[in-house]
Amino acid sequence: MKVAAFWSGGKDSALAYYKAITEGHEVAFIITFIFSDWPFLCHPMPIMQLQSEALGIAHLRVKVEEPYREGYRAVLSRLKREEGIEGIVTGDIWIEDHRRWNESVCEGLGIRLIMPLWGLDRYQILNEVISSGFRCAITCVKQPWFDEGWLGRKLDMDCVKDLKVLNTRYGIDLCGENGEYHTMVVDAPIFKEMIEISSFSKERRDSVLFLKINQSSLKPKND
Repeated sequence: MKVAAFWSGGKDSALAYYKAITEGHEVAFIITFIFSDWPFLCHPMPIMQLQSEALGIAHLRVKVEEPYREGYRAVLSRLKREEGIEGIVTGDIWIEDHRRWNESVCEGLGIRLIMPLWGLDRYQILNEVISSGFRCAITCVKQPWFDEGWLGRKLDMDCVKDLKVLNTRYGIDLCGENGEYHTMVVDAPIFKEMIEISSFSKERRDSVLFLKINQSSLKPKND
């Protein structure tokens, strides 16, 4: 099936993309909907542009305004009509409002909703991200659960152990599904090249701490 993937550049959207491919789907586009500057504190657009190049497919950046549902539906209708898109892929895990929203924007369009991560155990997801060869950096965290020492940290099993401590202590979602933290993928088995972040600063907006990417580029993968 020819599909498009909703894309934030983080671990969940990238893993969902990967799973969609292994299930036999053809991902023709990644799509990022722009409706405020807030998501891009957490998911820097320069990194997403490099991810698109590393994937070798087009990145559609679409600005939408209220009513948002109609804006989403207009984009999906056009992709179905002009590009033959038959489904969309999302990295949602368990938040029911997200599932209902995605169903709503697809309703009546003849577009299938594909959610490869839906209902999976959070630890299983993190383990699969790491074991499958995804390299992710933590780019955004929220206080009071995290401090700036988490920014730029590699998502590995030591990191997961520390996340489990915060999950036990504060009840945060292990995958950050409630927005407690965010990641960006800098290398993946689906990337032709890897991303190097060579210059960044650590900044704050209210209770949100985030990396501001100053310089990044693609480089050949290590053997």
